[in-house]
Amino acid sequence: MLKGFGQGKGGIPSAALLQSAVAQAIDAVVLIDVSNAVTYFNDAAEALWGYRRAEVLGKNVSMLVPEAHRHNHDALIDANRTTGINKIVGTSREVIIPRKDGSTVPASLALSKMKVRGSWVYAAFIRDMSKEIATRNDILDRAGTSVDLVVVDCEKVADLSTTISEGAARQASSAQLASAAMEEITASLRNCAQNAATTEKIATGCSKDAQCAGESVSRAVQAMAEIAEKIRIVQEISRQTDLLALNAAIEAARAGSHGKGFSVVASEVRKLAERSNAAALEIVRLSSETLKASQEAGREIAALVPEIARTADLVREISAATREQQVGGEQVNQAIRDLDRVIQDSAATANSATQTSASLKTRSDDLSTMIAAMRSGKV
Repeated sequence: MLKGFGQGKGGIPSAALLQSAVAQAIDAVVLIDVSNAVTYFNDAAEALWGYRRAEVLGKNVSMLVPEAHRHNHDALIDANRTTGINKIVGTSREVIIPRKDGSTVPASLALSKMKVRGSWVYAAFIRDMSKEIATRNDILDRAGTSVDLVVVDCEKVADLSTTISEGAARQASSAQLASAAMEEITASLRNCAQNAATTEKIATGCSKDAQCAGESVSRAVQAMAEIAEKIRIVQEISRQTDLLALNAAIEAARAGSHGKGFSVVASEVRKLAERSNAAALEIVRLSSETLKASQEAGREIAALVPEIARTADLVREISAATREQQVGGEQVNQAIRDLDRVIQDSAATANSATQTSASLKTRSDDLSTMIAAMRSGKV
């Protein structure tokens, strides 16, 4: 029975209430006297140590502490009584409880000191921490596993980020080469477009010139026909002149000596008519050949004009297509430049991801160290 307590309600002594509460407490309660002998050992203490109460009461409390601390346990308690330095009194700490069967139990120890009749006695409150520690270790194990998985994932992310960064660098180099090539292609297309536009103008002009040439040949053919007609008139005049000259020569011969001078003139006129007729025939021949050549040229030009016009149309289509290619080339070039910027941004993002992964791995390593320390009870 605990003494020194007053009466509670209903006439039940307060000491009896306290003793009943302590006896039924879930924590082990151990009291020692001034000689360090155990004076109280509740049911929870019996369950914790595995000793029967009768095996402990009156015995030195050192039998309940780990063997490594038994040799100087009394000296430490006595030093606390005399010096008053309470390093562990009033605090709670984790300890290992040696059980009767040789096993050990992790526990939390809270030590109190009380003065009774001028001497210090101690009360120890011990809680079995097996379940709590097992739960904590299980949580730490799962946390450690998660941290290990995070580390592995971080390494994978870092590797992937490095691969992406290297790929982005190669893509950026390729994009720059493609951009340079497209710049050259665009410049070439621009020159082609300019040349096509110039060719279009030339082809259009040639088409118009061919039409004008065809019209000119047609007029030339018509003029040659008119010339031939005029030459036939000249031939008729020459024939009639020759006939008149012949008649004049005959009349001059009849006149005898009186018509001799007239006969000479008639002879010269006849010769002139003959030469005129010969020249007219030559002109007719040349005019005929020229007419045939002009007509052939006219037919060829007439056949060529549609082809030239078709060529001009094709050149215009080529010019329009070249302009569209130029616009398309500039758009592709702009798209490649945009792609190059995106690739550069992706490379920067990949580098940032690599740095973030490295930082996360470092923090995961720190967390693993903390978990290990918590598991070993060093924190």
